[in-house]
Amino acid sequence: MPYWMNPRQYESVLALSSADRSSHFVGKVADWQQLWGVKNEEGWLVPITPDDLEYFPVWPHPEYAQTIVDEHFPGHHAVEISLDEFLSHWLPTFEGDGVKVAVFPNKEWVFWVMEPKDLEQCLRDELALYE
Repeated sequence: MPYWMNPRQYESVLALSSADRSSHFVGKVADWQQLWGVKNEEGWLVPITPDDLEYFPVWPHPEYAQTIVDEHFPGHHAVEISLDEFLSHWLPTFEGDGVKVAVFPNKEWVFWVMEPKDLEQCLRDELALYE
């Protein structure tokens, strides 16, 4: 179950810069042990930029994912991914396939692009703070 947030909090976080949203993402995901991707009946959303960069968008809360993706990719829905599965399966797969991670796209579809191994390190560093 995702954390609770009010509308003011929602808007304040979306107004952050890409780098600050990325930091927010890492903290929330480490704390709540879950993140959100989006998919439709054909599979997970993995857009490709005009310069052939494949990326997997992720959010720290399903409300961000659903609201933002409804505007840019109608027909997709937010799906929870456990942090453990993301670290053990998803990120190594992305690394092997050359897929980048789009951390926390906002309403304008602006996001922080990270290499899978770099995001893994950020998440593991944040998790170490909880030990």
